[in-house]
Amino acid sequence: MGDSRQTPILSRRQVFLIAAAISTTMSDTSLVLTAKEKTTLHEYDAAEKLYRAYLEENNTDSDVWILLGDVLIAQQKYYEAIEAYGTAVDNDLKNPRYLAALGSAYAEIHQYSDAKVLFEKAATLSGDFHYQYRVADMLGYMGRHDEALVIYALLATKYPEEAGLYKRMATVHTYLKHPAEAAESTKKELQLRIKAVEQSPDAFTWFTYADALSRSGQWREAKEAFLKALSYEENARTYLRIGDTLKKLGETHAALEAFAKAAAFDERDFAFLMELADYLTKIELYEESIRYYTKALDLRSVHADAWVGIAYDLLKLDQKEEAKAFFEMAKATAAIRELPWGDKLHKSEKTNALDSAFA
Repeated sequence: MGDSRQTPILSRRQVFLIAAAISTTMSDTSLVLTAKEKTTLHEYDAAEKLYRAYLEENNTDSDVWILLGDVLIAQQKYYEAIEAYGTAVDNDLKNPRYLAALGSAYAEIHQYSDAKVLFEKAATLSGDFHYQYRVADMLGYMGRHDEALVIYALLATKYPEEAGLYKRMATVHTYLKHPAEAAESTKKELQLRIKAVEQSPDAFTWFTYADALSRSGQWREAKEAFLKALSYEENARTYLRIGDTLKKLGETHAALEAFAKAAAFDERDFAFLMELADYLTKIELYEESIRYYTKALDLRSVHADAWVGIAYDLLKLDQKEEAKAFFEMAKATAAIRELPWGDKLHKSEKTNALDSAFA
């Protein structure tokens, strides 16, 4: 005889509720997947809206709060990113990845003390030494170079094959006016970068080797190494660095072509256009810098940093009346957003120069 027990029959209402729950779950998953696709395509506004729609119904999903924060960082919406990462941390106070994400966001607005505390917590919870040298990074930004150097040196003793530590040590020695020690740290870094290229040649190892060569002033060697990195993978950042290297070698026309190729990779990438424009200002290509700030403003018409960048470039080109107009727009935008002018977004070499010019 078979089992006399009968399978329970679900009511229509129960079937409806189960189906609705499954449909909602699939819909929510679809929102996140689509948002990730939009992020990959640098369609950050669309990705942000999708993540926010998902989080309205799933407020405790910390991983998605982190994804939203990443999209906001890409758009340079630092304060909103801090809110997103902060929500993830509030949901899970012992997740080192969430703590480090929030720390990195605070570092973006130069709140280094807050960032340091978060990286210390992440390091304690995880034991990951990468968080430890982020603590040292924050000390360096705070001007506490001796303390930063102690941490880097201790980590280098424990992890002697970690090239990034020697890069950081060279930077700190430079600030402390220790040229011999800085040169020795860079030499050690170069040895490790060469070793990495020999053992695992790829875009990353060639790029980091080229970066070390450029920081040691070996521009021709750096150019060849950057080109080698490009042979493995073409990307905007490598073209940007090739452009800088060519400028240092006096090949200005070729440098401008490389910068144009960098921007052409994705003309919708607001953050990269801003980075490129900042870079061009740094190497005194002011007219080119204005061109890329303007491209960034085509994507987001109101942005104080872009207006400050244009104002500074115009000041350097001795177009003071136009520079003042852009500077006033930037300050008005900051006031509307109720952001302190003294933070990272609104205090820099550029704003100091503009303040002095129009005091």
